[in-house]
Amino acid sequence: MRTKFMISALIAFLCTVSFTHAALTEEAKIESAELNHAACVKVLLSKDIDGALIEAKGSYSVKDPLDGKKISSGVKGKRFYLYPHKEGIKWGEDFIGTYQIKLLPNSKKTSFLVNGRQYQGSLEIYCIDDKITIINEVDIENYLQSALAPRFASHIHSTVMDALAIVERTNTYYQVIHNKDAFWHVNAQEVDYRGYGVTQFNHNVDRAVNSTKFLVMTYENKPFATTWNQNCAGKTASYQSIFRKNVSSPNGITSAFAQRARKENHWSFSVPRATLAKIAKTNRITGLELYIDSGSEKVYALRVQDGNHQKEIDFFHLQKALQKSNLLSNDFTASIQGDSIIFDGFGEGCSVGLCIYSATQMANRGDSAPEILGTFYPYSHIEQIKNLPSKDLTKTISVPKTVNEIEDRTVHGE
Repeated sequence: MRTKFMISALIAFLCTVSFTHAALTEEAKIESAELNHAACVKVLLSKDIDGALIEAKGSYSVKDPLDGKKISSGVKGKRFYLYPHKEGIKWGEDFIGTYQIKLLPNSKKTSFLVNGRQYQGSLEIYCIDDKITIINEVDIENYLQSALAPRFASHIHSTVMDALAIVERTNTYYQVIHNKDAFWHVNAQEVDYRGYGVTQFNHNVDRAVNSTKFLVMTYENKPFATTWNQNCAGKTASYQSIFRKNVSSPNGITSAFAQRARKENHWSFSVPRATLAKIAKTNRITGLELYIDSGSEKVYALRVQDGNHQKEIDFFHLQKALQKSNLLSNDFTASIQGDSIIFDGFGEGCSVGLCIYSATQMANRGDSAPEILGTFYPYSHIEQIKNLPSKDLTKTISVPKTVNEIEDRTVHGE
């Protein structure tokens, strides 16, 4: 009798284990499917390096990113120095004849560490000329929390932060869709992306990304390239007019708030003629000419004359060379005075897209994030886009008055 009881108990236990294993396997499949179908962005972490210490924390799979073929897998994780060799890639084990691998999480709880820095999503690793390139493919919502956290103070107005989250998401969607065949969409160093470790440190950013989840602006039925600035000094410019790219995006506007405070945001500085000549790679400077967008009166390039020779420098290269702390904005004049070049201007930033100063004034008077965005991006719409579209985007909806209204519409499938 006891033997029969033990056999019955053993059968019941094995059935329970089998059921639990099946449930866990099914959960892993669901989580993996969710990870694969979410709107993701590819971020370049490192390029042309000798190797990296890579750790998988949790269950993972290794596949060939070119054909999707599974090469290896692990349940409890793995930690080894990854490096290239003549016959492929080594990460604890040898991947002979393989010069590219993709590390994928089998669960939402799985993450990867690259030289001690934690990342969610997957890692693509390419061996090119005996050097390693590492790319992190991560869902856009997590990416936004990481990229925005170090760039904005936690005390920024919550409504403005909501608007900024939508602006950044819109631009990220555009970059991914526009460069869908590229190996990566953004450079981690250029956007200050630091992985999962910096999320949950700026609660205002985390809250804004979560409360505006999947909300994207569209213009002419698709996400568009855009950015933001600290203070437009009265006028904003279209993206194409300043970045000089043939893209479709909303026109600039006149902001009454920034215009009234224009004189309060005046700045000026000087540099030696020789310094600017070195930046322009000329022997001397005999004259200057500004290229100005007629609609916004913002500078998009500078022409330097060296006798009969001329060199052009776009605003962003000029600002990087002179430092952002000096050349604060592209709303300036430049003149030669003796051995110096005098820059005299107003505001801060490239004057494209959302003006944070003006948005803060609007939020203080009670305007919502959608109302603020509707002001700075005329003829745009706010849509919920969970996955990257292959052809048609989601239907256009009228601009709601509050973020809560957007959430209500999402729940009810409007």
